[in-house]
Amino acid sequence: MSSESSTFWKRQALLVAAIGLLLAPAVASAESSDTFPGTVPATFRLRLGGTYQWFNTKVTFQENLTPGGPISGGISMEDILGVPGSGPGFDGRGSWNFVGRFYLDFGYSYYSRSHTETIGQSFNFGDSTYTVGATVGASMKSQLPYVDFRYGIIKNESLQFGISVGAAYPILNAEASASGGVIGPGGPIVGESVSKSAKLEVPVPLLGLAFDMKLGDALSFGGLINGIFAPVHPYTGSIIFADAHIDWFASKNLGVGAAFDYTKFSIKRDDGKTLVDFSYDYYGPRVYLIVTF
Repeated sequence: MSSESSTFWKRQALLVAAIGLLLAPAVASAESSDTFPGTVPATFRLRLGGTYQWFNTKVTFQENLTPGGPISGGISMEDILGVPGSGPGFDGRGSWNFVGRFYLDFGYSYYSRSHTETIGQSFNFGDSTYTVGATVGASMKSQLPYVDFRYGIIKNESLQFGISVGAAYPILNAEASASGGVIGPGGPIVGESVSKSAKLEVPVPLLGLAFDMKLGDALSFGGLINGIFAPVHPYTGSIIFADAHIDWFASKNLGVGAAFDYTKFSIKRDDGKTLVDFSYDYYGPRVYLIVTF
């Protein structure tokens, strides 16, 4: 485990302990309630909306590695290939209080960006080199489906606080293509287009915290943080995603909400022949419609 990941989990443990101490009096008197906030039903809740995020994407991709051979540095999709540094996306989340204090939480987010330009800097991608002057089409796509089982330590009409365990299945895909100006393992490639794709997809465990507090009969504020470490060969790395959100309910079953999200991926796959390494994060606002029963 890397020192960075170890530090992250130590901070998580301290955060859990601190919140536990602060909420201990409330836990002792916590009551189970099927409404939140106030009299708004909360057995099943669905949040569907859109986001606008700012991105930082660094990708290292090498094929046909040889023992002791050189490993090139990663490339910035935004700075070198001109992929937009911000853009919209989709985000959907939900929760089901299926029995007592137990919840099933789930979500899915999707982002896609692309750009074509004549590059002013050569770069290595896969087993090829894209040279200065080549017209390169580049794209970056990411998906993050996840599911959590959450236990509500505090669960009443004014405050909810819980811990969760679950799994995510991140899918990251960076692609570069060109019809000229590419040098392959055997020399310049002439008369054919070259397309290389760096892709990672792997199931990973999740550990999280979530809370919501009542601000009024139809208004609440809350936040969550989910994180993982995945030291399963040939994968290493971590994911962190968190938000702060505020929800307002216009009627018993309908509401609207706004949030600020932060997500960070640091995932590498190295099987000795191919290396794919994503350092990828994004942050920004999200707005959504709430349906609750």
